Amino acid sequence: MKERLPDDLIHASFFFIDIVGLSDPILSTETQRTKIKTLNESIYGCKTFLSTPKEDLFILPTGDGMLIGFKNGLEQPVKLATELHEKLRNYNLRAPHTEKIVTRIGCNVGDIFVVRDIFGNVNLWGPGAILARRVMDLGDDDHILLTASMAEDLIEISEEYSQILHPIHDYKIKHNEEILVYTAYGQNFGNQNLPKKTNEKNKTVDTIEKNAKCEKIIFNIMAKDLKTSPVKHERMYYFVNNSIEPIYDTSVGITTNTEKECQNLNLRIFDGNEELKMHRILSLSPFSKEVVVKLSRPIFNVESHRMIKVYYEVQESSNYFENLFLNAASNFELNFIIPRNSSKMTPKLYYIDFKNNNKTLIEESKRVTKGMATTIQWQKNDGTNSKDMIRLEWS
Repeated sequence: MKERLPDDLIHASFFFIDIVGLSDPILSTETQRTKIKTLNESIYGCKTFLSTPKEDLFILPTGDGMLIGFKNGLEQPVKLATELHEKLRNYNLRAPHTEKIVTRIGCNVGDIFVVRDIFGNVNLWGPGAILARRVMDLGDDDHILLTASMAEDLIEISEEYSQILHPIHDYKIKHNEEILVYTAYGQNFGNQNLPKKTNEKNKTVDTIEKNAKCEKIIFNIMAKDLKTSPVKHERMYYFVNNSIEPIYDTSVGITTNTEKECQNLNLRIFDGNEELKMHRILSLSPFSKEVVVKLSRPIFNVESHRMIKVYYEVQESSNYFENLFLNAASNFELNFIIPRNSSKMTPKLYYIDFKNNNKTLIEESKRVTKGMATTIQWQKNDGTNSKDMIRLEWS
């Protein structure tokens, strides 16, 4: 017999907002009241709010902001956030400094219970609303932050959301729970800087796929112009599982020589033709990230030649590239693809063995010019070790 869901359990998408700095003692009570009134009027005047039937809305004032629940639809919280930022941007252009309104917004999708307090007033309680509040609390001025579950659902709805929603880091919230957070920003909304309350774990590498072995790793580094154009990176990792236990997750490391966050790298990871969701993002240093992804299907015992592809691009400021290996591999290949007019370059590839404090020059394997591009190749047939590094230098 199918279990009946409680009548007061509702699945909805949530928009949680508050005014940053409203409790500042330099603000008069009248200024605080005016800010709250102006924020409320701005929200209620947004197209998304006005077009949503009242019976599909839950509104819970919180003093310096509010919680809004949308019963039917996933997109409304982000749409409302972007519309509100446009309104507040225009308002702040005219307002005196002390009257400017700066907000932070958290969005989530999930379940809530509709409950009543001792006075009979309607209240909302449950993980859907609670996580929206927890995510909002991480934000600074103008941040629009989302839980991973909501962001990933939106990206599945429309490719347009992948242009404005960017995974940032794992954050520790109340009760030591860790969640992956996305940030939303565009030309007139959001804040592309990381929240200052970053408390994502800064760990040494501990790869999930300890029973997986890389049969081969191939790096393709493509540069149309070594001085002005972003460098495009393509990687192929070929895995085999030597354990009786299936492998459900894997991790890749991204190293840049400038401080770059994942949302600025156009990072995409594929298992076959299926793009993978980023499950966790950890900072190893300001220049290095470990990204953990869930595989589209497990890697089973003795399965081999399972390929994971990674794409990203970065505008580097120096004439070198480094990579810290998270996975040991039996064979490694690097292809440096440069413009034909740069074919006289003599780049050098070094392998750095940290355990033995040894730096070795890898000899160039071959050089091929085809069309407008020259490919310089290196191969390391004796493999790579986890936590060792390569360094490619050019001038």
